[in-house]
Amino acid sequence: MKKNILCVSWGNKYKDYVEKLKTQLDKHCSYDFNFYCLTDNPQNKYDIQLPTHWDKHFIPKKNAFWAYRKCYMFYEDLFPSIEGDEFLFLDLDILIHNSIDSLFELDMKKPWIVRGWWNNIENCKKNFSKFSSTPLNSSVIRWNRGQLKKIYNEINQNSEFIFFTYPTIDNYFNHRWYNIHDEESGFLNPLPKKIVYSWYKGNMYPNDMQEKVLRKDHMICLFNNSTKDVYEHMHEISELNGLY
Repeated sequence: MKKNILCVSWGNKYKDYVEKLKTQLDKHCSYDFNFYCLTDNPQNKYDIQLPTHWDKHFIPKKNAFWAYRKCYMFYEDLFPSIEGDEFLFLDLDILIHNSIDSLFELDMKKPWIVRGWWNNIENCKKNFSKFSSTPLNSSVIRWNRGQLKKIYNEINQNSEFIFFTYPTIDNYFNHRWYNIHDEESGFLNPLPKKIVYSWYKGNMYPNDMQEKVLRKDHMICLFNNSTKDVYEHMHEISELNGLY
């Protein structure tokens, strides 16, 4: 059975990133896979219409829980055209350096999510009650069918409360589905070191924190710069020429 690799796209900000992600996957995944884009504007054969039943509880300008749309995919029965049991979600603003095959070879007793090893975990603990400095990043999520349905169910039953309470989706995951004090005992597993790093935040605290450096021995570089004052388009970063 083919693997399933998904992304989510809405609005126009990243509309030209989807094909580039698919091109990277064709290059860096040797497994037979189906590629899907969950989107508010289906146009291509791989596009699937995003549900909208949580939208009524989202409060623009009141919170930043805009990425909740990712969580629709956790209930796979919403998308009957997607077959198979192995799922990998990838954000659009990433660069894949090397083979991602090992993401389909993980021990799947629990689902996996990015642990930002560039974060000072002591700061994350200190700021836990302030709903800031989460160690998690939902740019890469690996799960098998049914493993994340309880997250979907909780949001589906409590979306108004959750969107009001948690400022970001990563913050929600950190508070409800992770154990910041014992990171291997939570519902979500942290992806190991030296797989994912951040273009704008570094790699591993405290010794490898240089920003805007390509670490080609790693698998995936994240380019989320939501905390930066100036937005940079990935396609315009000179260091990425010939890589993206």
